[in-house]
Amino acid sequence: MEYTNRQKKIISLLSNEDTYVTGKMLSILLDVSIRTIQSEIALINQHSQLILATKKGYTIHPNKKDDLSIIDIHQNKDHTILKQLIFFNEPLQIDEFAESLYMSTSSLEKRLKDFQSILEQYNLSINRNKSYISIIGKELDKRKFINYLIFEETGPAFNNLDNISSYFKGINISKVRSIILNTLNKYGYYVENNYISNLLINIIIALYRMRDDSYIEYIQNDSVHIAMPEYHIAEDICNQYSNHWNINPTINDIKYIAIILWGQIKPINHSISSNNPTSEIMTTEFIHEMDEILFSVFSYYMLNIDFSNFLYNFALHIDALIKRASNCQIAHNDIFDSIKRNCPFIYDVAVHIAKKISDKYHISIGDEEIGYISIHIGFLIETHNTLHEKMKILLICDDYYHITEKMINNIMKDHADDIIIQSTKSNISAYELDDKIDFIITTKNLSFIGKKTIHISPFYTQEDYIKINDAVNKCIIEREKRNQNEMLRSYFHQDLFFHTNNYSTKKDAIRFMGQKIIDFGLAKEGFIESVFKREEMSSTCFFDTFAIPHAIELNAKQTMFCVLISTNGIIWDDKKIHIILMIAVQQKDRKKFMKIYESIIKTLWDKEKVFHLIKAESLNEFIKRLER
Repeated sequence: MEYTNRQKKIISLLSNEDTYVTGKMLSILLDVSIRTIQSEIALINQHSQLILATKKGYTIHPNKKDDLSIIDIHQNKDHTILKQLIFFNEPLQIDEFAESLYMSTSSLEKRLKDFQSILEQYNLSINRNKSYISIIGKELDKRKFINYLIFEETGPAFNNLDNISSYFKGINISKVRSIILNTLNKYGYYVENNYISNLLINIIIALYRMRDDSYIEYIQNDSVHIAMPEYHIAEDICNQYSNHWNINPTINDIKYIAIILWGQIKPINHSISSNNPTSEIMTTEFIHEMDEILFSVFSYYMLNIDFSNFLYNFALHIDALIKRASNCQIAHNDIFDSIKRNCPFIYDVAVHIAKKISDKYHISIGDEEIGYISIHIGFLIETHNTLHEKMKILLICDDYYHITEKMINNIMKDHADDIIIQSTKSNISAYELDDKIDFIITTKNLSFIGKKTIHISPFYTQEDYIKINDAVNKCIIEREKRNQNEMLRSYFHQDLFFHTNNYSTKKDAIRFMGQKIIDFGLAKEGFIESVFKREEMSSTCFFDTFAIPHAIELNAKQTMFCVLISTNGIIWDDKKIHIILMIAVQQKDRKKFMKIYESIIKTLWDKEKVFHLIKAESLNEFIKRLER
């Protein structure tokens, strides 16, 4: 069936959650009544019992999860209309076209007017000649628009080539894939897994358009010339494809495919670079520039990271990124949301790296490319942050037949990264309990007031391992929650808490909150402009639920949150959110920024908690609900 936008949103929200979502929460997120939610779910279930309704809330029916097609969620009539218009070389008779879509001509005409704004972004337009309609524009722009349509419709399924076969009727996708990858291998090149789908789809679009006699009239790119390996590979791919379909690619079409390859392919053996005039050769100056950018950003966040062994591969990636960006290539991926959701600090560091690269090389870097930068730097940052305060454990057991020594070896073998064994004395009177001990492990029949005690056997059985492992994990969770609550509580002030419906747009909310932070004495003039600059780089909206805007420069006089709650909601980009937490960060707290930033995001990950926070009328009430 064709779902409405609201129904697709409901299905999407439920499919992204592992737990039940209440009708109240859905009504808040979609800004409609609970009755509307119930009606929409009833309509969805008329055709397929897709959504399971329980006392706990709504969820996707377990038996339907495997059948849930992502394409079905994203499909709509608009894409159907645009697909037919862009793929038909001849104008379509509007009455017949409307009839084929089971629409009235007037309804179709209205939709065509709505398409004008998106088409203009690709320098295309709807042409009406008497009763015939078509999309007109340059072939190069049409190919870019087809790429956009495919990604918009398939969404996260973009990386599955089976999901795009409906766009290219008559083309054997698997065969074309083999031609492209085998040709790359023939010339000693490969493409990384993350970029394969992007590369293949763009080349398939080019081949399909040529098969329909749609060739590129003119292309200007001084960077690509016929001596480059990318050009030879593109020419070879076209020649092989012409054995199956009659195509006559022009130099411009071959150049276009070469541009797609440029910045995407890499030599299988890097030594190839020294013998060929390929774009893979990087100057010492470029590598030094990447070194300076990484050092500057890591120093800014007080991350003392040795990235010397990582630098060359990072520089290779950025070299390719610059080529993609200079040719307006879009590197779609399905990891962007995951990284932003699960690793917000790493993503924020990647945003700053992208900003420096963007400014230096005068290119535009989108969210997808920032997602890839996040992967590159993420492992470095995570390794740096694995060092944490270990738990102190008191071990009490008899030392008969080396029991203590064996016990220590077994426990440390499994938990060396998390614990320190504080004491192993068997004489109870010989040691003192102190507040620094997190819990006690003992083979004796002992118990201590105010201290968690784990009783195990002298043999360290599987059951003993499970007991200790559970205790360690619970202790980590409790400590993180305690530290998180203590940290967050210290960064709020009554004078920076606002529950009002006076602001309905992102721009107005940022100006209001930024000015309050300035008036409070936390930041200087220019703070608001810096917040807007950070927002232009990448949205600070999370889970379509709340936003945490902040300045690029972490130079406030004191680290503090400004809170704005709006019951009616605030339009943030294309989402309606109800909570904004603007953060001003003091320079000395730059090292803490990661914990502060991630703590508040992970706390607000719980949509039920957000639902209750929206109702908070005072700061005390807000903090209490935040800490629950």
